[in-house]
Amino acid sequence: MEVSLFHAALQGLLNLMQLKVFLAMLVGVSIGTFTAVAPQGMGMPLVYAILLPVVIRWEPVTGIALLIGASSVSAICAAYLPVLFGIPGGAGSQATVLDGYPMGKRGEARRALGASFMAGGMGALIGTLTLAVAIPAAKPLIYLMGSPELFVVMLWGLSMVAVLAGRRPIKGLIAAAFGLLLATVGQQAQSGVMRFVFDQPYLLDGIPISIIALALFGIPSALDLALTKLGVEQQAAPLKGSLLDGIKDTVREWWLVVRCSFVGVWIGIVPGLGSQVVDWLAYGHAAQTCKGARETFGKGDVRGVIAPESANDAKDGGDLITTLLLGFPQGVVTALFIVALLAWGFVPGPEMVKKNADLIYSIIWIQGISGIIGTLVGFVLAKQLAKLAEVRYTFMVPIIFIFVLMGAFSANRDPVDLLVVVCFGILGYFMRRFGYPRPAMILGLVLGDLMEKYLYRSMASYGFSWLTRPAVIVLLILATVSFVLTLRGRLKEAR
Repeated sequence: MEVSLFHAALQGLLNLMQLKVFLAMLVGVSIGTFTAVAPQGMGMPLVYAILLPVVIRWEPVTGIALLIGASSVSAICAAYLPVLFGIPGGAGSQATVLDGYPMGKRGEARRALGASFMAGGMGALIGTLTLAVAIPAAKPLIYLMGSPELFVVMLWGLSMVAVLAGRRPIKGLIAAAFGLLLATVGQQAQSGVMRFVFDQPYLLDGIPISIIALALFGIPSALDLALTKLGVEQQAAPLKGSLLDGIKDTVREWWLVVRCSFVGVWIGIVPGLGSQVVDWLAYGHAAQTCKGARETFGKGDVRGVIAPESANDAKDGGDLITTLLLGFPQGVVTALFIVALLAWGFVPGPEMVKKNADLIYSIIWIQGISGIIGTLVGFVLAKQLAKLAEVRYTFMVPIIFIFVLMGAFSANRDPVDLLVVVCFGILGYFMRRFGYPRPAMILGLVLGDLMEKYLYRSMASYGFSWLTRPAVIVLLILATVSFVLTLRGRLKEAR
């Protein structure tokens, strides 16, 4: 590792040693743990949307500690619902149900949870270490990437997310295009041209992304809880067995943990895949490679818990590799994280690697230490956390509404923000109801400004000749082929 990167890593650790930063990380871990266990449609996109208007007013490292602390443990403790109730605890824990719930019903719930915590903690560490190694390894390549290459990478990723999000790829493309359109509202940064302002001072700087995200994920979640009365009604599986047995199982299957963790890291890096498929790919890998899996998987095999949980937690490291080194978000959570970084004056990507390496290493330290703390919390408070899974929707609905409205008003203390959050909240509810993916819209909104900036720089520096750069041609070919094949497959699947 270069000396400069070593000093950046040391400074990143010193940043975490500040009391307020460490306390913010612990608060984030607590929020992430509750989010993972509560069965009320809570998810990290909603948590980030609520926290974002608040933390962007904090010092950067303190705000980052809260956000990363929350997201880094949300997957570690997500096995409660699959094991105890047989329902997914999130997008990345659906495959855990297949073997976790049968184990819970036969009196091995604590064993399944112990395996989940240990596998998740090991996966989180592997993902974090991969992220730490990726910085010095990828630094020379990153320095070679200019605005034209970054524009194509973002265009590629956005197209993949739009096609893969939701059941209908055409609706995903429409949602992403609408997000790009919203990103053009306000004063164009490079030319100063006013677009879609309609003489309204509120629109001069565009519609705040934090307000739109808060509305799209907060209001629909609360409305769904109120209208569908979502919650856990069935009796939980008995919390029996031994956590230590699950730890032993995971240590014995360490090679499976390593393999599935790197599956998770790879899925985190590849544009457009993410948590929707990571657990299934890891589960499929384990089912094909583990001895005797054909006879035992789906019937309560602990390896069917270890594989998806390790991959799901390692995926966060892969997500951050793409987010921090290229400036491209892999999902709603990392998109909102980029919004926070931009609000603090940091531009993720090569520019951040060159100028703010210490901040990147602060994120790495927070990610790793939060994963360790989250794993310990799962072991120590297993019985108490199981009770959180029975929290009813009647308690959560007013809480969500209150935090959404408070977050919207606290952003700029502008009453117009309340009107905007209500309007976009209604839009988000109907998007969810009619199958238009909100993540695609948010990604289009976040990437709109960045893509426009890189395109403007490309045209200013090279004219149209930037299209003839070898790296751009290769990336465009890869993007076109992957987009066409993926779109074709999704259309066949839809038919």
